[in-house]
Amino acid sequence: MPTLGTGEENALLRRSLSLDAVPERATARVVADSRYILFVNGSEVSRGPVRGDLSKLCYDELDLAPHLRQGANAIAIHARYYAVATPWWAPARPAIGLGRRGAVAFELDLGEGEWLGSDASWRSLLADAWRPLEREGVSAIPREDVDASRLPVGWQQPDFDDSAWPAAVVINPLSIGGDARVQSPPSNPYGALRRRPIPQLEGETCNPGVVRAWRVASVPVTEPPPDAAFSDERREVVGEIDVGSALPASLDGEGTRLVRLDFGRIVSGTVAMEVDAPPGVEIELAVRETESPPQTDVLDPTSASSFRYRTRGRDDVFESFDPMGFRFALLAVRGASDPVTLRRFQVHERLYPVRPGPEFFCSDPILERIYEVGKRSVAINAHDAYLDCPSREQRGWTGDAVVHQMVHLTTNADWGLARWHPEMSSSPRPDGMLPMAAGSDLEPVSVTIPEWPLHWIRSLWNLWRYTGDRDLVARLLPGAESVLRWFLPYIGDQGLVCHVEQWVLIDWAALHLSDTSSCLNAQWARALLEFAEMSEWLGDRGRAGWARERHAAIREAFELFWDEARGSYVDHAVDGEPRRPMSQHAGATAVWAQLVPEDRIPRVLDTILDRTRLVRSTWAEITGQQYLALGPGDPTWDVENEIVAAQPFYRYVVHDAVASAGRCEAIPALCRDWQEFLDRGETSWPELWEGGTHCHGWGSTPTRDLVMYTLGIQPAEPGFAVARVAPRLGDLDWAGGAAPTPHGLIRIRADRTRVEIESPVPVELDLPGLEPRRLAAGRHVESIG
Repeated sequence: MPTLGTGEENALLRRSLSLDAVPERATARVVADSRYILFVNGSEVSRGPVRGDLSKLCYDELDLAPHLRQGANAIAIHARYYAVATPWWAPARPAIGLGRRGAVAFELDLGEGEWLGSDASWRSLLADAWRPLEREGVSAIPREDVDASRLPVGWQQPDFDDSAWPAAVVINPLSIGGDARVQSPPSNPYGALRRRPIPQLEGETCNPGVVRAWRVASVPVTEPPPDAAFSDERREVVGEIDVGSALPASLDGEGTRLVRLDFGRIVSGTVAMEVDAPPGVEIELAVRETESPPQTDVLDPTSASSFRYRTRGRDDVFESFDPMGFRFALLAVRGASDPVTLRRFQVHERLYPVRPGPEFFCSDPILERIYEVGKRSVAINAHDAYLDCPSREQRGWTGDAVVHQMVHLTTNADWGLARWHPEMSSSPRPDGMLPMAAGSDLEPVSVTIPEWPLHWIRSLWNLWRYTGDRDLVARLLPGAESVLRWFLPYIGDQGLVCHVEQWVLIDWAALHLSDTSSCLNAQWARALLEFAEMSEWLGDRGRAGWARERHAAIREAFELFWDEARGSYVDHAVDGEPRRPMSQHAGATAVWAQLVPEDRIPRVLDTILDRTRLVRSTWAEITGQQYLALGPGDPTWDVENEIVAAQPFYRYVVHDAVASAGRCEAIPALCRDWQEFLDRGETSWPELWEGGTHCHGWGSTPTRDLVMYTLGIQPAEPGFAVARVAPRLGDLDWAGGAAPTPHGLIRIRADRTRVEIESPVPVELDLPGLEPRRLAAGRHVESIG
């Protein structure tokens, strides 16, 4: 394992080899701490490793034969060691020899017993072209500052002269109980290295649609001057330009040229740039989701993603190491009186693959558009984990991902990431609870969002139903039990969980959660039911019985929250006394968790779906982010007559509650609430109804629901051994589409009179007004009514 040094470092590693003939297959395995880019003969081949707990580090395996050629070849690796935790990487618990600095391991099987490994024959350069920029704000995303004059041109190519580079240093992986061998990973502290569980990320190359330029006199752009400085005499808008044309000269020959590029929608990937410029020109990038006027558009020094590049004067081609998410890119070009030409500015999207086939179409074009935008919202957040957003944080939150996963299970024929994210998140703390975001800077923090692992249990339950993978469920179920038992010490005199001194979030909505939260208890109850079902499937009646007993106790105690006069459940109780605030969340979660007496369910749903009583509000709007530490402020709504509405994320629970009560006909109308985003010009779903980021995958519930509830395609038995098809069109004239299963696509088209089904597995058909019945695999046309 060649060393990368200490602190945040970038290392360039090269190995030349000559081949008399290219082997039919050349299997390579590569891994790094922290991340790497692998090149063969100048072409990028792979990036990795995937995020996760470094004690369960994954290596990448790939075939290099298509990239090799007869004669001279070069294998090159750009490895970056972050040193300080990032949103997608946390340092290993170090051993004596490894885990304290960056490292790379590589091996290549050339056939007939010939191997190439990561040994002292490699050449290495600890590059001083990179200087780390300070990380700002909540994102903590690493930013790059690159001086291209100190970066060798063509170092990935076979003809590059690396004779002046020193030999790579081979690390002796000393560890208590080890044998100091360097030839045979696994090595402590990385554990038994695992093969990468998901494919390499891929995607299209995106070009900006509109490029605008303006010029500025000597204004310090990174320290915006007073508003008066943004007058026409200091800043002049040039107008639209073409990529490939020279940028306008600055007003005084010394100032800044600004270029704003609009990609038309939020994109997610690495930024590639090519410029013609004199040496020493500084080009700084800041990105954002939304547009601002030229008079106020300045580089934000706290931009979550950015880079700074200094030109070498020739061969100025650069691509960011880490991905970014944005719609608008703002470039500031400084320090050049001679012409500067932006030859290329692109985003190479690096997203989890989406296999074609699944689709949805219907009589309402708005719902078709909502379905597609939901798919796109999840796609730009599907990297090596499900992200909250590609722009602000890029963390793989434990709870957010449940919606992303459900969208993939219903719209993507590749379920690799749907499986991987729950496995990646299964990184229990010593107390048995899961972290807020595994494989990140938040993994070691003491605080957690206690209901996020309950959503994680839901994602495991989803995998049980959709994949029927007995080994996967059995492997992860003990972690689910640990999460559920974590709550036991918090049970109070009322028989309910109370005084949970963690970040109880539920949703960004303005909920009252102090002391004894109805939502938290109901979520715990739902997770207990899901755990019981999976345990029974595995034949563990004892654990299933324990979970059902606990659920029954919660159901009995939950009556504390019932408000007979208003027809639903209140948000919380203090010192055993129910308080007045009420939300959609409380009633919906109670129905979803099967805590509501059967005869009461219609009344609860009528109450929480009454649009005349719903009010949208968040504590961030009322008190700012200080509420996270100081608690919520005073309600600004009528707590007696109004009900706080769920934000986009928690609508998945609301819709599940509606469906569980047999009201799937209401789903199309509920999904149209997302039309307001389309009317505002959104191309991916925002985090909140008002505010937050503009590309949160957790708001994509309608995409799942239009398949699961409107087309009615779900597993009737684990692994889709039998499918359930129960179309409920609501106010639609017709709808159709295709949904993935492990056995192939299920296709359906339904209108008011008949339904057409094509299925690779037997189907439990449930049509309105008819008794359910079993159909064999194949194609069927059935009448309705």
